Amino acid sequence: MDMSKFSGETFLKVSDVKDGPLQEQIALVREGRFGKPDIVFESGSLFSINATNNRILCRAYGADSDAWAGKEIELYLGEIEFQKEMRPAVLIRPISPPIKKPKKPPAQKPDFNDEVAF
Repeated sequence: MDMSKFSGETFLKVSDVKDGPLQEQIALVREGRFGKPDIVFESGSLFSINATNNRILCRAYGADSDAWAGKEIELYLGEIEFQKEMRPAVLIRPISPPIKKPKKPPAQKPDFNDEVAF
């Protein structure tokens, strides 16, 4: 029997990346506590997404979190500004290639008809 489901949830934190970065694959994103989404990794670990990391993931993989499933990311020790002070934080670096954004069609010139109808 797989006993890992009885171990409870484990959120990744600064102490988990202090000795070096971790690579994880996103299984899904769910609504978390405190108004922040949580990433659930294939390993079973969880990570609460702050605004900085959310912007990074949205730029790489789009704003629809369903598209993030299966993407590999690296979690590393960095710093973010919190209450006007720099503090250690876990930051995300995308490993899987970013999604291709659809190209905008070229602008078409208006079709003016110089004929005058009588």
